[in-house]
Amino acid sequence: MTDERKRHGELLGRFKNVRVMAVGDIYLDENIFGSVTEVSLEAPIPVFEVHEKRHNPGAAGNAACNAASLGGRVTMVGVVGDDVNAGIVRRAFEERGVDTSGIVTDPSRATNTYGKLKAGGHNIPMQEVLRTDTPKPRMVSGSAEEAVIAQIRRLAPEVDAVLIGDQVSATVSDAVYAAIMECAEKFSLKTVADSRARAGYFAGVDVIKPNDREAGLAAGIDVVDEASLMEAGRFLTTRARNAMVTRGPEGITVFAADGSVETVPIRPVRAVDVTGAGDTVAATIVLTIAAGGSLHDAAVLGNLAAGIAVAQPGVVTVSNDELRDAVLGPDGPEKLKSVEQLRGIVERLRRDGKKVVWTNGCFDLLHAGHISYLLSARACGDAMVVGLNTDASVRALKGPERPVVNEMDRALVLSALECVDYVVLFGDPSPLRLIEALRPDVYAKGGDYTLETIVQEERRAVEAYGGSIAIIPGREGKSTTGLINKISGKP
Repeated sequence: MTDERKRHGELLGRFKNVRVMAVGDIYLDENIFGSVTEVSLEAPIPVFEVHEKRHNPGAAGNAACNAASLGGRVTMVGVVGDDVNAGIVRRAFEERGVDTSGIVTDPSRATNTYGKLKAGGHNIPMQEVLRTDTPKPRMVSGSAEEAVIAQIRRLAPEVDAVLIGDQVSATVSDAVYAAIMECAEKFSLKTVADSRARAGYFAGVDVIKPNDREAGLAAGIDVVDEASLMEAGRFLTTRARNAMVTRGPEGITVFAADGSVETVPIRPVRAVDVTGAGDTVAATIVLTIAAGGSLHDAAVLGNLAAGIAVAQPGVVTVSNDELRDAVLGPDGPEKLKSVEQLRGIVERLRRDGKKVVWTNGCFDLLHAGHISYLLSARACGDAMVVGLNTDASVRALKGPERPVVNEMDRALVLSALECVDYVVLFGDPSPLRLIEALRPDVYAKGGDYTLETIVQEERRAVEAYGGSIAIIPGREGKSTTGLINKISGKP
């Protein structure tokens, strides 16, 4: 292990000691899943049948949740309305380990809510059919502004860092920002700001973290090449002490207070959804520098965290264990995890409102039947864990000449499939122990199984915690044994 990797592992271990005050705009992200069933009798409009609702804190709230998931002790300061959605977003924070004692209620405004209605069905992928939003919030003022400042001053002596999220410029007023910087100087707090439209506003902050477009907006230019990036970055360092500009697949370019510039590359990853990745990076930066890391350390860890986030659909939070795995490197393919690692991953997925699918098998000589089955299983949820039989267990099941492909190579092939999110090896005759440990929402079974022929212990375990079982029929004439016989010339 290199010295840098060892240092980064030690930094991750210190995240649990970092106390963060997150200040900024709070949104409730509401995802509503269902199907369009008919045309209304009252008007020529579709009828949307609601199947499920999921809620996540958005804007600065998402950054706060990421900081908590990464191990920090986080308190949120912001403004919500006196309405039903305020209660929903508070509960969503609490479920994700974020202290809500700093949130201020303003009866004169609605809780900022951003909704997506997604319709789909059997063999029809989910797609957005409608978006909803509340009116653009005005900048906080009057008694609500005073209450936000009071919370900042109350919490400042108890924290190590301030994470500022300025997505819609409705919480961080001049007076609020002045209070943050006054407290930061008085109590030696690290400060990191992330702003969609005002990256140049945050004078004196330790780190400003815009993306390249936001950096250009602050500098009044379009960032289209290295020269314009340098111009925007150097402008930002006339305001903030340091700037860290995220550039998607190009990584993060660090503009330091001493005039040095460094671009830290990102590990190649197939991006599925970049929504919320900037919040993940901001959370990683504030924890890293508060834990004693350098700007370079923050960029490396921020890139790794973003890579984990964008490889998954929807807005997700990245756990400390996931980031540690990325830092220290797995012994096999990146998607191959231990049961202990998967416990934390599945818990985080479920907390974020994601439905987890479990399936298992030997997957020796992957063929079209396997692919069809795995695609159908993955369609039952938002993330899929594949339990892969070890070589020893395959021999016990199939005979001494199997498997044809060893377990690590089988894990690598499965990991290359987009529909497979995680792989775990197991050697027991039944996956019951892993099912009980991970408690997947859906247990997918293939072939000729029915609810009556599934191992009853497995069925009882799944149904006991409220999970469901999906029976996925196999494809006629597609089997590994048949493929082996055809290759060997056996009848």
